[in-house]
Amino acid sequence: MGKTWAKELSALVEKLDLAYRSGNAQVSDKQFDQLENRLREIDPQNSYFQQKMKLLSLDNYCFSEWWADKARNETMIVQPKFDGCALGLRYQSGTLVAAFTRSGKDVTEAARTVCNLPVELPEDGQAVSEDPVEIRGELYAPNLSRTKSQALAAGHLRKKNPTGAGLSFVAYEILGSTADEIEDIKRLESWFFEIPPTNRTADPKQVKKWHKEWLAGELFENLPTDGIVVKVASGATKQKLGVTSKCPNWAIALKG
Repeated sequence: MGKTWAKELSALVEKLDLAYRSGNAQVSDKQFDQLENRLREIDPQNSYFQQKMKLLSLDNYCFSEWWADKARNETMIVQPKFDGCALGLRYQSGTLVAAFTRSGKDVTEAARTVCNLPVELPEDGQAVSEDPVEIRGELYAPNLSRTKSQALAAGHLRKKNPTGAGLSFVAYEILGSTADEIEDIKRLESWFFEIPPTNRTADPKQVKKWHKEWLAGELFENLPTDGIVVKVASGATKQKLGVTSKCPNWAIALKG
């Protein structure tokens, strides 16, 4: 009975997830989260979780409300919001084995052609463990405007014979990590990933000041960006705040 129920629930969750990714959500976020969490409880090794790499979006409601509700008394990380194409990378025993877009499209071969994207990770304990390591980042064009950066990255992922010309990959998250943000950024750098410029502050006024500087073209001005990203720095707080089916509660985007 248990295996039959898990199989049926897995099929339902996969169907609903596909509908959501196609822009035709059939249930509310809360209902989907409940079904996905139930599946994880009864069958944590289900193939749905092994194959899936969910690349969440960022909410962009009022920063002051987010700070008061989620980040009060917390150190915050501020990074550029790159305008390109989000990619999730999966490494097994230190080797790149898969790359996915937010819609779930497999773009592994296209990812391998990007010159600064490591296909092998250094042999430290986490990188070469038997458990897969999943990394999120952005494929972008460093020397183009934000609009052209996004277009070039998207076009690259559609090509039958991509070359990676003019593109870079910047990594900014180890998916599933419970470490602090700065620790993860340092680890990504030690694995030879390009990492984003990273500012730190516990002062919401400073975050607003940086946002005004970005709006004025004075912050991250040499990068194709469509905003800044603000994250809670503490790994423990991130775990406590959690995520919804669409976005993490511990991060927010500030745009124009």
